[in-house]
Amino acid sequence: MNWWRHVMAMEIRKILAYRSDFWIIFLGQTAVQLVIATALWKSIFETQGTIQMNGFTLPMMTLYYLIVPIGMRMLTGENIGFISREIYDGSFNRYLIYPLSVFQYKAVTYLTYSLFYGVQLILLFSIYQFTMIDVTPTLMTFVHLFEGVALFLISATTYVLMAMLIELLALWADNIWTLVVMLRFFTSFFGGGFIPLAFFPLWAREILVFTPFPYLVSLPVRTVMGQSSSIEITLGIVVLLCWSFFFMGCVALMWNKGQKNYSGVGI
Repeated sequence: MNWWRHVMAMEIRKILAYRSDFWIIFLGQTAVQLVIATALWKSIFETQGTIQMNGFTLPMMTLYYLIVPIGMRMLTGENIGFISREIYDGSFNRYLIYPLSVFQYKAVTYLTYSLFYGVQLILLFSIYQFTMIDVTPTLMTFVHLFEGVALFLISATTYVLMAMLIELLALWADNIWTLVVMLRFFTSFFGGGFIPLAFFPLWAREILVFTPFPYLVSLPVRTVMGQSSSIEITLGIVVLLCWSFFFMGCVALMWNKGQKNYSGVGI
């Protein structure tokens, strides 16, 4: 069945329904974050009196903070409360009569946003390539770009399962919004969204390799920048798949138990 094509087409129409708002918010937020990060790190480099810190030059850091905001949107999408909100208002009922798993449907709608933002990353990266001539050529290969985007999509699959696990707590709790925000914060902080993991202490990095967070943000970003080896990418994919299967099992278990608490009438 090609039901997922119809679902994706429907979601894309929703995204493009307000094109002006989308582009203003998307480009505005990206530009503001990039300008602030660049100014901050330029000041840090000047204060330290160096042109390189932990393997990063200022142009590399600028590229890093161009990729990170878009990569985070590929992970988190626009769907905060994408399950809990419907559990609370009772509209979750309609998914129970669909001829497919509600979680398959939700995953496809979620990942459509990820794919759409991946296209934006390719577009902005292309613009950056032709305007920032002081970046070393090794950073500017489209092979790395497409590898990184593919890795981000795999990461988004893991993240959506983590989000589903938290969203399903709405079957027992009246408000889980804070937990979803905490997940985004932990993903940004421990994944390298705020600062590159290269600036973390060694002991912290050694612990984080056993969590999914470095593979959700840092690895895809470094892959786009051409800083990841084939072994690192392969290992990252294996780790993400292992965590995905783990969270998939947890989601299935929680749903099996939580169905007994779902009244279908809203709060």
